[in-house]
Amino acid sequence: MKKEFTATITTGLDWFRFRQPGRRVGLALGVFDFCHQGHINVIRRAASACDLLVVGVHTDENVIAYKNICPANSQIERRLAIEQLGIADKVVIFTDRKDICKKFNIDVVFHGDDWDPQKYRQQWGEELIKELNLDIELLPHTPGVTSTAMRENTPPVGWWLHSSNPSWNRKHIFDHMKDLYREIGGVWFVSRTGRDLVREHFPDAPCVLVEEWLSTAEASSALNDYKLKVLVTVTFDYEKMRPVLNSLDTPINLVILSHGRSGKKGTSAEAFKKLASGGKPIVDKALTIHDWSYDNASYTHLDKFLNNGGSLNNPVPGHNRPRVLVLSTWKVGGQGAGLLQDYQWTDSLTELAKTCDLVLAPHPLSSSKVVNKFLKKTGATLLETAGRSFAEVPEANCVICDLSGVFWESMLFDTPVILAGDNHDWPDDLHPSMAKTRSLVPFVSHKNLVDSATKLLEKRVPEQNRLAVDRLGSVDGNATSNVVQRIRALF
Repeated sequence: MKKEFTATITTGLDWFRFRQPGRRVGLALGVFDFCHQGHINVIRRAASACDLLVVGVHTDENVIAYKNICPANSQIERRLAIEQLGIADKVVIFTDRKDICKKFNIDVVFHGDDWDPQKYRQQWGEELIKELNLDIELLPHTPGVTSTAMRENTPPVGWWLHSSNPSWNRKHIFDHMKDLYREIGGVWFVSRTGRDLVREHFPDAPCVLVEEWLSTAEASSALNDYKLKVLVTVTFDYEKMRPVLNSLDTPINLVILSHGRSGKKGTSAEAFKKLASGGKPIVDKALTIHDWSYDNASYTHLDKFLNNGGSLNNPVPGHNRPRVLVLSTWKVGGQGAGLLQDYQWTDSLTELAKTCDLVLAPHPLSSSKVVNKFLKKTGATLLETAGRSFAEVPEANCVICDLSGVFWESMLFDTPVILAGDNHDWPDDLHPSMAKTRSLVPFVSHKNLVDSATKLLEKRVPEQNRLAVDRLGSVDGNATSNVVQRIRALF
């Protein structure tokens, strides 16, 4: 009710505002896909030629029907882009010219002079121009800049930033995608939380809203309209995604930036089986990039660190008090509730905090309640990593992990690593073997955590890197460019 009341008041204010005598009200209509300098120039010139300017943005359906193309940016994105210029007095999405002219009491219609004046009048219709008592004015057009050219230069790649857990949109998924997108380009398919994040880093990136509540048919239509050749995803909700892909006109090339598992070959293989099962083939080719624990191709987040002078071999830091980095995920040795929740581990970490500064880099899905409780009990400092815990590894005296992707990542560095839990389920095909790993890395219980960590505070273990390379391959700062090449090969 409140929302409807507000909308009524706003409409009423508009009615009085645009009907004050003596004011010349102008209208500029357009698709405004990729709000470029040509659009800005026309809108500015139109605003200077009238007292109040209304900008009308064509709906997606009208653009498809009229131009037989799908705009790269959805109608909401295009309206917001014009609004954010701060030039027009009102920006609206419209479907009918006559209605918008009557609603805002339009006196003059503006357009760029790239149109022939007579043809533009014919498009409006002389009868309608006479009925509405409109002036038609064509303004100087900016040559060399067109949405059509920009649209044609947009790669046929979709980025599916769409998850049933909004926090993953904001924090973790996007962090894995943005460096690749920066090199490749394409169209984002996002919910509203994802859209805000994309706009923060890529203000001009094409975005299509694909809300969680959309039907399968609507979501499939959004993908079909863009004639994509590649879809990049980090979603875990494969069961929800499969019917969407199954409804596409043609099979698509799928890139899964998946989270591997320390004891398996990764969930991407499982995902592909689910997405490819049943009915017609929905995936033409699949490229799976395992995240954090199986493949060096997934270590794109280390590229900037290494290419900006970062090193895997670092001297022992000279802090006033030793710094211990705690990297936690879910469970310790499959037994407790994890480093943050198991009271035996938190008690041991609290004891360690008496002589060391603890820095916590929690798993992105760790609840704020659990994290805050741990911080309060241990006195640890929270490391805001956005999935990039490696940034703190060189500055730590030692690192405490459980058996997860961050364990293998930490061993890339010569900072000594402790594996929390001494009874891990270590599959026979998990390389390097448990025996080989134990030769360099202490597997500790909560009982001997403090003693084990204290013995390592002044050491560096460069041999750990060999274990990590045995599992991941060499991490050399070229992961992003290598993955970009592999994705581009699909289109």
